[in-house]
Amino acid sequence: MRRVIYLGALLLGCSASNTAPSATDVQHDLDVNFGGYDDKREAPNFGDDAIASLPRFDDRFASTAEIAGSSNAVGAYRVALVWGHFPGANDGSDGDCDAKPASWNGMIAVDSGAIDVVRTLSFDDGDVVDARVDPKSVTFASHTVPFVDGMIVRVKMPEMGGPAKLHFATSELSVDVDLDDIASSSGKVFHGSDDQGLAVVGWNDTAATCPAGVAYGRFVKLGASVGTLRGRLAGGSGDDLGVVHGIWGHAKGRDADVFFTKSIDPAGNFGNLALGQYATGAITGAQGDTASQHGKFTGVYSDGYDRPDGRGVFIAKWTSVCSPM
Repeated sequence: MRRVIYLGALLLGCSASNTAPSATDVQHDLDVNFGGYDDKREAPNFGDDAIASLPRFDDRFASTAEIAGSSNAVGAYRVALVWGHFPGANDGSDGDCDAKPASWNGMIAVDSGAIDVVRTLSFDDGDVVDARVDPKSVTFASHTVPFVDGMIVRVKMPEMGGPAKLHFATSELSVDVDLDDIASSSGKVFHGSDDQGLAVVGWNDTAATCPAGVAYGRFVKLGASVGTLRGRLAGGSGDDLGVVHGIWGHAKGRDADVFFTKSIDPAGNFGNLALGQYATGAITGAQGDTASQHGKFTGVYSDGYDRPDGRGVFIAKWTSVCSPM
């Protein structure tokens, strides 16, 4: 079990040894069962200061809005959005692009129904969600770099409310998001100018009975077709559940582009293992333990080195098999 001990101690480079794994180390582990991960307890945050410092979703701007004329929603979607430096996937190259700051001032809106603001991500000084005046829209101002900003919303749709569309209209990017498409896919990335982008993942929340939530963090490229990831795991309400540790790349023995992750709770207790494949900005796979996989893990990622001028990002949804996607 030498490789498992090594990964638990060193992956992502901020352990007590302060030694990052090399591309060669990760390349080897991509052909190991579960990427070398096991179901053992770990040090909190995997002993990694970079994981510990990842931002959490914050509930200070949370708000609930009722649908006009009714207190009952017929349908609902849970949606996580992140925006900022989000260049297209370029994992097969060792190139990189500079991160540029941007101001995102605008709104998130629906044509009918109501939007609940569940939590925000990385809203710092000068960032704000305005006081609600219309249940169908949320206005905000945010500034991105060094990290992306984001929001979890719950969209409530009335009967005969028309297509489930979410309108994202800001000074950097304006797009219409098809929520049924988001719910049935890994997610979508919408690109603006200067490598700015919006990433969206979500699911149909109308009759969800099993746990579901999001994972998000840094997608780091060590070289062409090889890298690591580190992130946080959150519930559907943005509540912090723990952290994620992972590797990705082209596994030569498997002849496939794969990823492996391990999650733990804040105390270091084992959460789950995820494994799957990635391609052209999308990741899809299964999660569970070493005996069986009983859930799904799907999302999107951008490109970048782990350095001040290149920030790779991923956001994914995780769900149990009995929860709608």
